[in-house]
Amino acid sequence: MDGVLLINKPKYITSNDLVLKVKKHIKEKVGHTGTLDYAASGLMLLTVGKATRFTQFLQKLDKEYIAEGKLGEITDTYDSQGKVIQTKPLEGITQENVIQVINSFVGEFDQLPPPYSAKKIQGKRAYQLAKKGIQPDLKPVKVKIYSIEILSIDLPFFRIKVSCSSGTYIRSLIKDIGDKLGCGAYMTDLTRTKVGKFDLKDAVDLERFLSLSLEEVEKLIIPVKEALYFLKSVKLDNDLERRFKHGQKLNLSLEEGIYKVLNHQDELLGIGKVENGVLKPDVVLNVEG
Repeated sequence: MDGVLLINKPKYITSNDLVLKVKKHIKEKVGHTGTLDYAASGLMLLTVGKATRFTQFLQKLDKEYIAEGKLGEITDTYDSQGKVIQTKPLEGITQENVIQVINSFVGEFDQLPPPYSAKKIQGKRAYQLAKKGIQPDLKPVKVKIYSIEILSIDLPFFRIKVSCSSGTYIRSLIKDIGDKLGCGAYMTDLTRTKVGKFDLKDAVDLERFLSLSLEEVEKLIIPVKEALYFLKSVKLDNDLERRFKHGQKLNLSLEEGIYKVLNHQDELLGIGKVENGVLKPDVVLNVEG
């Protein structure tokens, strides 16, 4: 049972608890490729068995979310789980203002992560410091918003669909929209709808998943080679396959980058990184020697 599972995370469960439930049910090693907030729902990619060795490559995929924000209030967590720390009137703010400001965030910019986040600061998570009343020393991170579709505006609420780079905090985006309007805002709802080409509509609800037999679960597993669709591939002959499995570097005329390494039967051998025409094994399945 090696591959990727698409699970629809319900609200009010942590990503780690979801992983533990899945792990307990299938009795296999399980990892995740990116957390979702406790109060958020939506698509989570879980790596199972040997696929956990490829988790890092799936973490950088672009994401899509549907989010709701409320203008006029700011919470300490930037979402509905926190306490309101500031309230501002919406006088003079029109639907046209909101549309203009929302659209202004399309593009690349430096974003400050929320204080209540999983960002690590000197070995501690930001939220661990924030809970103790310590202001985390967070640094801006460059993110990219590919598109924002405005789904509805019913002041003080607005709903948007956001396509963005990995590492983008939608909570911070909602707050930044409110700050730019001059009234503040916090996120009231969040659903992750896509991770790379993987879609929420193809995911199985957690509750239903936990009722499935192992045979039914196996049918849902996406093979690792298929899950790594976004990587270039290189095929090795028998001699090069043996050397790759032994962890040896290979001189190949390839462009620089990360590659899926396949044998002549199109089976996945692992992942390699090409630099200066040399393929260096990064992750090797079925290591020899």
